[in-house]
Amino acid sequence: MAKAKRAIDELLRIDMRETYRHTFFADWEGLDLSAQHRFVPADDPDTVRMSFTHPHRPYPTQAQTVIDSHDGGETWEYNREWHPPCDRGLFIAGRYRIALCGSCEAHISTDDGHHWTSRRIEGADEKHFDGLGEPQCFSAIMQRRGIHSGRIVQVASYFTGQEGPDGELVASNWTDDWGQTWNCGRLFAPPDPLPSGPEGFGEPAVVELPSGWLWMVFRSLYGELWQCLSRDGGTTWSHPSPTGFVSPIANCYAMREPTTGATVLCWNAAQPGESLKFHDTHSLYRPRTNLVFSVSHDNTRTWTVPVVVEAGNGQYPTIHFAAGRMFIMYQRSPDGPKTPWHEMGLTLAAYDTEDVLNLPDWTTETIKPWIDRGLIRHWRALSCQPASRETIS
Repeated sequence: MAKAKRAIDELLRIDMRETYRHTFFADWEGLDLSAQHRFVPADDPDTVRMSFTHPHRPYPTQAQTVIDSHDGGETWEYNREWHPPCDRGLFIAGRYRIALCGSCEAHISTDDGHHWTSRRIEGADEKHFDGLGEPQCFSAIMQRRGIHSGRIVQVASYFTGQEGPDGELVASNWTDDWGQTWNCGRLFAPPDPLPSGPEGFGEPAVVELPSGWLWMVFRSLYGELWQCLSRDGGTTWSHPSPTGFVSPIANCYAMREPTTGATVLCWNAAQPGESLKFHDTHSLYRPRTNLVFSVSHDNTRTWTVPVVVEAGNGQYPTIHFAAGRMFIMYQRSPDGPKTPWHEMGLTLAAYDTEDVLNLPDWTTETIKPWIDRGLIRHWRALSCQPASRETIS
């Protein structure tokens, strides 16, 4: 989609890997440089910060590279202060800090980050089923509302064998004592009679809604993203249901805008192919084109018109708010599945947060082109109709 047709203008677009190939990422040559889990909060709200932990150092005591931007992502510089490894999230409350590293490690500080201890995050493999192995964690949050305020919730998926041919299960972990102990919810898979392989449900993202409920959204093999809700801080989840957002088996990401509570969802709005082979151009996993984002202001009931971030091949997005901007970073593969993982670019795009929050709502007219292209299920258009009676958000 041409830039002139977008509902919002970009403020920034940069290939971070190429621009800083010989400085920040010199040690990453020949290695996969993923986009997710890089942004971390900074004390200064106008500072944008990223943290990188080297994949060949699985449980280090500090991040290898931390970089800061003081001009909205235009330029970057080394942060020379010591920082813990936090490639799954860094959360702060008063003098407390918790840095999630990998899918099973938590680094904890109670004195503003001066001293740290480590704890293993016990997941479904320890709590429920021996042999599932280490989970795939793509999203973690700290709750801000209600009786579970301060709880840290991590969502993850588990392969029952190997990625691709076997099934995949989803579960949530949480801690109420700042990482000292961890709990694990039940595992769940696609409900009968839906098939659960290859993969089924996987790579979930979680967001706290303005209502205080948690919304989990994840990829599926049914040609669209699926979802479920939790009303008890991630302890239990509702029956999974389709979102209506067409997508291949490709990672999505969701984030809460901190000042308004609006939910931003980023995903590959593309019709998947039929091949079961991962690297085929048109398979259940592809094409990973038409990377878009949309915003909901009413607990994911209705959404704004999608904005195309990448019309080409873009995958594994992440979202971050800082310096009055919304940043989306993702892996870009110019040649699609033919591009090796270690050669994919790391694209950073930025938008004005106020513009993001004022995107036009979907209507039955504006959603029609997306339905006609097969990118939105028809039933989703029902949510664009005015409510027939007064409802409580």
